[in-house]
Amino acid sequence: MKTAMIRKALLPVLAASAVMVSTPALAQNFGVTLSFGSPGYSQGYGYDHRGYGYASRDLDYRARALSQHIDRLAWSGAIHRREARELVREMNQYQRLDRRYARNGLSRAEYRDLDRRLDRIQYKLQRASYRSRW
Repeated sequence: MKTAMIRKALLPVLAASAVMVSTPALAQNFGVTLSFGSPGYSQGYGYDHRGYGYASRDLDYRARALSQHIDRLAWSGAIHRREARELVREMNQYQRLDRRYARNGLSRAEYRDLDRRLDRIQYKLQRASYRSRW
């Protein structure tokens, strides 16, 4: 009799704790959107924090957010391991190219190249997560 009462009391406690744990993750705004074409107000060209080349802070932010998103989806099983490995490989390629471009500051063409690469990675991530749901 006591175990039945404990089970009945334990279920709502577990549900409430699951909601409390997941609420901060649900409240996060990743701020990653597809952006085709030239940069808008949020991605304006300008000098980066080192004082030369085109601004790369928004690219850095997007790359970090995408990497974290890939890690989260892979860890939760929302995308297949094979797809996660492919996306991680592409992110590593992107980061190597970003470091190479950043040596002399980003030109407009380099900025566009990096931006389009992030767009492609994000598109593939969205397709992989959509396919995994069905």
